[in-house]
Amino acid sequence: MIKVALAGQPNCGKSTIFTMLSGVNQHIANYPGVTVDKKTAYLSHGGEKIEVVDLPGTYSFSSFSLEERVAKNYLIDENPDVILNIIDASNIKRSLYLTFQLLELGRPVVIVLNMMDVAKRRGLDIDAGKLSEMLKVRVVEAVGSRNIGKKDILSSILEANSHKATGFEINYEELEPYIARFTEKISIESEIAPRWFAIKALEADDTVLAKAGIPKEEMDAQYKKIHSEHNIDIDSFLAAIRYQSADYLYHKSVKEASEKKETLTSKADKIILNRWLAFPFLAGVIYLVYQLSIVLGYKLTNYTWPYLAMVKNFIISILPEPQFIDVPMLTDFGIWMTNSALALLNYVPIFLILFALIAIIEDIGYMPRIAFILDRLFKRFGLHGQSTLPLVLGGAFIGGCAVPGIMATKGIADDRARLATILTVPYMNCLAKVPFYALLLGAFFEGQMTTMMFFISTVTIFIALSVARIITLTFLKNRETAPFVMELPPYHLPTLKGVVLRSFQRVWLYIKKVGSIVLAVAVVLFVLLQFPGASDEVVSEMRADADAALVKFDQTAKKTQYYETLKDKENVYKLVNLYNSYRAQKMIASSPEAAEKLDVAFREANPVLFGFISPDDADQKKINREVRGLARASQTILNKLKSEKIETSFLGMFGKSLEPVTQFAGFDWRVNVAFLSSFAARESAVATIGSIYESGKTDARAEEAISEDGLYTPLHAVAMLIFMILTPPCIATMIVVRMQSGSYKWMVFAIFFPMLLGVVMASVFFNIGMLFSLTGVQTMFAFYLFMLASAIILGFVKGKSINWKGGYLEKNQ
Repeated sequence: MIKVALAGQPNCGKSTIFTMLSGVNQHIANYPGVTVDKKTAYLSHGGEKIEVVDLPGTYSFSSFSLEERVAKNYLIDENPDVILNIIDASNIKRSLYLTFQLLELGRPVVIVLNMMDVAKRRGLDIDAGKLSEMLKVRVVEAVGSRNIGKKDILSSILEANSHKATGFEINYEELEPYIARFTEKISIESEIAPRWFAIKALEADDTVLAKAGIPKEEMDAQYKKIHSEHNIDIDSFLAAIRYQSADYLYHKSVKEASEKKETLTSKADKIILNRWLAFPFLAGVIYLVYQLSIVLGYKLTNYTWPYLAMVKNFIISILPEPQFIDVPMLTDFGIWMTNSALALLNYVPIFLILFALIAIIEDIGYMPRIAFILDRLFKRFGLHGQSTLPLVLGGAFIGGCAVPGIMATKGIADDRARLATILTVPYMNCLAKVPFYALLLGAFFEGQMTTMMFFISTVTIFIALSVARIITLTFLKNRETAPFVMELPPYHLPTLKGVVLRSFQRVWLYIKKVGSIVLAVAVVLFVLLQFPGASDEVVSEMRADADAALVKFDQTAKKTQYYETLKDKENVYKLVNLYNSYRAQKMIASSPEAAEKLDVAFREANPVLFGFISPDDADQKKINREVRGLARASQTILNKLKSEKIETSFLGMFGKSLEPVTQFAGFDWRVNVAFLSSFAARESAVATIGSIYESGKTDARAEEAISEDGLYTPLHAVAMLIFMILTPPCIATMIVVRMQSGSYKWMVFAIFFPMLLGVVMASVFFNIGMLFSLTGVQTMFAFYLFMLASAIILGFVKGKSINWKGGYLEKNQ
């Protein structure tokens, strides 16, 4: 099998080429030990099997970002047979910076000039043959969005695999003696060229130094020697040589039109990046994303829920049947796990639309422009443009995850901004919070979902900015800062295939998370909510109520001709179970024909007992009325017993112990239990609420149960939303905070500061709403205005700035 590594800079169309080559035969996982996606595809061509691995987009092979480290480590450790370097044909000069480093690896390389259509529209005449001759590698022209170039790429891969690398080298002038010296020292068992390792050692790459066994102290001494003897900075010197070489190659192989026409990108940017229009346009994009995903997606759940209810009915049908109020533990556990999973799977339509929209925004090229727009704002709060990607990954567009968001902060050269970003990413609306928001909005704000989601999504930015400013003015005031430089890619039309594939892939990853982390947490919660169980006194009381209901039924049955069948309690229990099952399936019958088929199926399976469910004579009608009453009595008793069991459980007792504090926010022990479970995984809050409010109605959703309970109002819901917005992240995120900050102190801060802030803010605005008789939306708007005002005021507070004076120049990206 030929192992191919797909490498390229961000926004070069690498994902489009990968999708063109692989189609739907993609496997998504994570690289070991990190949260960066690992996309793999297997295909065949010319009788050869090919494995294609899509490496994270990276501008170079420094160790500034997690993506760069992942791509570099893969190339070193996995030794791919062929490297497929994707280049944006409309921006060759910039792309060659990475190409040179790939060629220096000493592995066979195939260059794909993608987006040739865009290059031609810009008046660029590219001589691919000349470029191939100068770089000594195969160069293929392609348009990934139109499926052009696939056969040529695959053929070039086979050809490159059958030949050795051509040994391309750049002359680094004054540094060449040092490169030669370090090349002799390299004793790493790898197919990568020793010269590449030597160059990376000169760049003080920690990974290479560790693999080569070169002490960092020795490298530091060499660095100082080079600097004093030649008066050059290694990183900036290497970068300058590469950019000069790229410029030379570009002018030799590319001819530009004598009269350059204004591109569509530049025309669009005059509006999209306009000083006065940029922020309204960005706000409009965010609003549209939530209108289409949250509101439209939630409406779609009305059509998908009946199918989930069918799944629930099926699972219940194969579990041991209850004996009136005696429910087997296995049945209880099965229903608990089913409710936990379905409460989350119900929101899959929302995620499909959301992920598709995010993929479109990424493919178009608007995401980097968001960084550009927000950089001016972020500077006032101790952050800068490089904070944008971590915040977006964390959920600035709702649907992210704090773990990759925090991991992405590694690429921030500004030490103060990096730590501030690490501590503010958890305030973003990660994917795991969306089901909780959808639950409360569906229960209490169905008519105002778009407005509420706009408040929720954008207020987190104000919170993050306020917290970042407070931190940078206090704890981080003595940390160094650095500038942010970036290049905006041209706009591209996304491909339907790519958007659909990525949205389905991300949803599948979400479903796998439901099947692992959340359900594992659900098992632990089930145990904590089951024991020590209800008291003997309460159980005796409930049994007395059950016996009274059964006696009443028996007295009525005695007066009918069917008493011989119904005098046996086992038959009575079967009748109640049959009634509950029939009613649940009848509620989700999609048509009169389906309902008729259901009647026929139930009558054939239970010819005697079904007569009491669908009565024909007077005696059957009497029993039918009593069966309905008996089913209601059974469910009422079970709900009381369940409530008592949860309240007296280990988790329930802990939740009640927090009520003296959380009562000011309107939280009772049930809400406390839901939030406690969410610290293991945010989705567990919905799963817990969905199970706590399980009413026995298999057709009822969690939001219906909580809204019909009567204990909570929209004002309670707003307090819960505020707390969820501000609460500390899950356990996995806390571990990553410790890893990236290198300090337990910051991890502890990231846990307790948001928790304290969440309780205080939820309490304050809950009581403000009560005092002034505000509606839920009005209270949320008041919270929104408060956070907006706080961010504006803090943005004008000035603090001292320590300019960055390290030995490395920031990359020109």
